[in-house]
Amino acid sequence: MIEVRGVSQRFPGDQPGAAPVLAHIDLAIGENEFVVLVGRSGCGKTTLLNIIAGLTAASEGEVLVDGQRVTGPGHGKGMVFQQSALFPWLTAKGNIAFAARNRGLRGAEIDALAESLLDLVGLAGQGEKYPFEMSGGMQQRVAIARALALDPAVLLMDEPFGALDELTRDEMQEELLRVWAARRKTVVFVTHSISEALALADRIIVLAPRPGRIVLDRRLEARRPRSRTDLELLRLHEEIREALREQGRPAARQVA
Repeated sequence: MIEVRGVSQRFPGDQPGAAPVLAHIDLAIGENEFVVLVGRSGCGKTTLLNIIAGLTAASEGEVLVDGQRVTGPGHGKGMVFQQSALFPWLTAKGNIAFAARNRGLRGAEIDALAESLLDLVGLAGQGEKYPFEMSGGMQQRVAIARALALDPAVLLMDEPFGALDELTRDEMQEELLRVWAARRKTVVFVTHSISEALALADRIIVLAPRPGRIVLDRRLEARRPRSRTDLELLRLHEEIREALREQGRPAARQVA
């Protein structure tokens, strides 16, 4: 579904001779796979997500989604940001309807889809509320529903629960997995939380900072929901922590 080929990134404001933000990233993500990018601040995980989204052009390399080269946003890609980015002058239903209209739906189709998605994300009966009337968790539910209204093949999520308190964050992780099980999408999810990655991912990609590069690519076989006290997950937690400490290795270390 997603192919990242030799992607490197530098920015005009970088100091002369500074290491690139990303260096020769190669990554293949399968259809309906839930992949989580983990790394410290400055490792380039959000930059990589923005390149996949088509919001940022790579300095080198290319990204293909379903065989088509990414040249801009849209075209089967939906985005959810850390802040919900809802339109404050629209209700929850209105925000979802806005995306549905951009998809080309009209009238009764929009109403039916908005109600269906509100129900899917656990907000049935809340469609007439405005963002300022909703909690942060509710706003993120609406943001997810709005992204799904575009019916994207790929859902890109940039630390969508990072601003939430711990209990709400746990609840939103469970909610996201329920939504993903109901409407399978290829998901690329960015976080700095190892625990969040272990709860969500089919596969965890660890990026080391600068130059940003893959230092660990790990597939999880544990069934969901996952216990935070599972010994295998605790072992993997320590393995990822160790990978995050790695510096200066020129090549990725793959773990089967």
